[in-house]
Amino acid sequence: MIKLITATAFALLVSFAAAQPAIDGAIADGEYANTATHDDSGMVVYWTIDDDMIYMGFTLEARGWVGVGWADEMTNRKAGFDVIIVTEEDGEYVLLDMFQESARGEPVLDSEEGGSNTVVDFAASRDGDLWTVEFSRPLDTGEDTDVAITPGTPMIFMGAYANVMDPGRAHGRSTQGGAWYIEDFIF
Repeated sequence: MIKLITATAFALLVSFAAAQPAIDGAIADGEYANTATHDDSGMVVYWTIDDDMIYMGFTLEARGWVGVGWADEMTNRKAGFDVIIVTEEDGEYVLLDMFQESARGEPVLDSEEGGSNTVVDFAASRDGDLWTVEFSRPLDTGEDTDVAITPGTPMIFMGAYANVMDPGRAHGRSTQGGAWYIEDFIF
């Protein structure tokens, strides 16, 4: 009987740990299966992989827009990165699903390059300058404007922020902390 109770409790614990995070703009302790912190920027990234979906969240202090991106490799600065930028427009939080085609300059909307917005769910909140962002999307969307995420495979992860909400305005210089990369990041 004790073995059955222990096995049942373990099964419940595993199923709870594998539960999909609530995409609600608030990240609770233990809500995501994985976390990573970029010490220099203070950004904390959270993610859970469930079947063919990734649930991702992050927290970051910024007065303006915030963003993340990922790529299989870095070949020419940020060219080839799948990019998510979150900003505030007219009191509403807006997520932009983008692709960084060139090494310099701003990314372009996936929809302007033959793709589409493949983010399934999204929520954000701000407390002063502290952003909390959550979203979900398929690991592999099949679109040329999205970079497939293969769990267990090292990637390059990028974070960025700006001091203004206009996503057309560039982030601060990388040498001054406005953008950073984490090499060998494993989802």
